[in-house]
Amino acid sequence: MEEIQHDYRDRLEANAREAARIKGRIRLIGLLRLVVFVGAVAGIYLLREAGAWAWGSVALAGIAVFLGLARVHDRWFRRKEFADCRERAIRRELALLEYRFEGIDGGDEFIDPTHDYSFDLDLFGSKSFFAYLNRSATAVGRQALARTMLSPDLTADTIRRRQAAIEELSRCTDLRIDFQSWGACSGESPADSRLLEQLAALPRFGTGRLVHRLILAIPVLYLVLVVLWLAGAIAGSVIVWPFIALLAVAGVLAKRVTRLQEQLNGALASLSHYARLFEMVEQNRFESEWLGQLQRVCVDGHGSVSQRVARLRRLLGNLDQRCNFVGFTVLNGFLLWDLRQLNALNRWLDENREQLPRWLDVLAQFDALCSLATFRYNHPHYVFPRIVLDRRPVMQAEALGHPLIPRDRCVCNDVAPINEGSFQVITGANMAGKSTYLRTIGINYLLGCMGAPVCARSMTFTPLPLFTGLRASDSLADNESYFFAELKRLQQIVVRLRAGEKLFVILDEILRGTNSVDKQTGSLALVRQLVEAGAAGIIATHDLVLGQLAEKLPGQISNYRFEATIEGDELTFTYRLQPGIARNMNACFLMKKMGIIPAEASESDSCEYE
Repeated sequence: MEEIQHDYRDRLEANAREAARIKGRIRLIGLLRLVVFVGAVAGIYLLREAGAWAWGSVALAGIAVFLGLARVHDRWFRRKEFADCRERAIRRELALLEYRFEGIDGGDEFIDPTHDYSFDLDLFGSKSFFAYLNRSATAVGRQALARTMLSPDLTADTIRRRQAAIEELSRCTDLRIDFQSWGACSGESPADSRLLEQLAALPRFGTGRLVHRLILAIPVLYLVLVVLWLAGAIAGSVIVWPFIALLAVAGVLAKRVTRLQEQLNGALASLSHYARLFEMVEQNRFESEWLGQLQRVCVDGHGSVSQRVARLRRLLGNLDQRCNFVGFTVLNGFLLWDLRQLNALNRWLDENREQLPRWLDVLAQFDALCSLATFRYNHPHYVFPRIVLDRRPVMQAEALGHPLIPRDRCVCNDVAPINEGSFQVITGANMAGKSTYLRTIGINYLLGCMGAPVCARSMTFTPLPLFTGLRASDSLADNESYFFAELKRLQQIVVRLRAGEKLFVILDEILRGTNSVDKQTGSLALVRQLVEAGAAGIIATHDLVLGQLAEKLPGQISNYRFEATIEGDELTFTYRLQPGIARNMNACFLMKKMGIIPAEASESDSCEYE
């Protein structure tokens, strides 16, 4: 990990040197522009007596050089923006390596308490796993990463291909950082992911074929009029009339064009910024099947996607020229610019509209893979789990840890084989580590299903739908109690199992909303039903009666425990999983220590299970 941090710091220093060089060029070009301006003004003044040809030539040369330097200036400013975005991307990596989440997007809009597992595993929200994982350069990539976390493709071949793609991209650190930085330069917002819906809502625009041809003929008309004027066949004022007529047409259509321009910018602006990102997908050489497939979509017989998207950006930029009064007047008066550009944009959409979903899907997949590849690069000691399809085991691991627990505090535990139709029952004292252990299994199982590496020495798993019941909440709006909310969640598991679906189930302290006798009876019946239905999973409980199922269902129920140790006035935990049923508890000890119950309470309040 120190090597990874050192690598990022080296990149940060290199970027700082490049940023300083860029700032120097910007200052130099700014000085040259000032010199050219002053020189042109001085030349015009000195040649004012030499005739219009002399001072006019100096003026034209000065304007040409000044505008040329302005374009160069703009390019260097774009480089500076990229360098600034690159610095932020690298600093973000260093912050997240130290589990600092200030200003990090947690994907709050994806929080869903009814989802099969995302709410229980804290996938979204402040300091969530999404915040730790997400490196999206685009809004569509952000959506794709969230979809992958919420409903990964469980096909074994798909997972293996994703593993290969993530492993290859993890070795392309500059590519990933640059991809993220160019995406940040676009200024895109998460709302821009609705591009296809906005396109579908666009009204038809563009002129008919006859009007289109007439617009294309306008420059020819002016050329003919100028030639006739130079030949003395017509007066110069004749050229003014078509200028006024075209400007009047543009004025009448101005409001409609402005509305269309706003809709087009809203729908296509984000796509127009993707040219550089598509170019990075196209120009790198990839060996993995998944990345090669994405790359082939970007290059077909009609040219590369990056070239076509770059053309879109130029067309939108051309249409924006009308926002300047002088530009509107000159361009529309001579070229009927507004309709000309709308026709060009309409033609671009006709040629590419059907391909847009595929392009966006390629970019979204590549972007999501970059996030997972960065996760892989930042954790070189993580491993890609081995996939088995015979469900033996559904889950097994050595030295499994939680990715969001800092390395110096993370206690790793082995996971004994959990086969189809078998459950592990975890007992233990409060705060001994049961819930953390369940979430550790859940998040690593999900990572495996996503094709990502896991925090373990080794792991084997069968990709099955994951369903958890680690927390439940009541709902005043739905007039729903906590207990009923938990029952509804358990009902979902049973209904899906009865429908023949195989699930990997993780439950924590089921039926906690009822009395102990009712809870024991219901819990025993539920676990029996889950085992008989062929589910696999793990259950944590304070109820030691569940541990007795191991005697009634040997080979299908196994007991493991987390113990707490009370020595004198101190309570300690090892957070190490051990076989068997827990012997110690700590509730009365903690209540005495906190003054909730008197310290001289009866010794019958034992801290040891009988």
